[in-house]
Amino acid sequence: MKRLILLLFVTIITSCGGDDDDSIVSSSLAEEDISLALKVHNDARAAVGVQSLVWSKTLEADALEWAKTMAKKDDMSHSSKESRTGQGENLYMYWGFSSDTPAGDGSTDWYNEIDDYTYSVIGSPENANVVVLHYTQMIWSSTTEVGIGKATSASGREFVVARYSPRGNYIGAYPYEN
Repeated sequence: MKRLILLLFVTIITSCGGDDDDSIVSSSLAEEDISLALKVHNDARAAVGVQSLVWSKTLEADALEWAKTMAKKDDMSHSSKESRTGQGENLYMYWGFSSDTPAGDGSTDWYNEIDDYTYSVIGSPENANVVVLHYTQMIWSSTTEVGIGKATSASGREFVVARYSPRGNYIGAYPYEN
């Protein structure tokens, strides 16, 4: 009897503890969400006359890994440029509600920065006091691919990461030719 109780106790402890990743929920994006995110990006790009983006599973996997890192820390911050060589990055976070389209929601939020954007080179005084670099990465003319990942922290925060290749937002350059 003592052996059975000890075995049960060890089993409970083993199944309840250990890996920090147990508190992170990551999920594949629904096809409808991927389609919506890509549509938001490509509609924005079409409006300024640049080619459409294609979905990249590699960028999606990279984005998911960073989303999981942020969810584990329960903190939103950009990854280091060294860890994502050649990739641009947009971040989005929400909590307190559920969404079936987190990638689409993030993409729409980034696109809405157009309201504050004045066409100019990156780093110009015209856009110094507004947040527009998510939008300019979306429409960067030489960017050809995007992938998005999402993870949920233990506190319920949803972290959405978009990765772009090649990256944009070069200081002194225009995002597209006007």
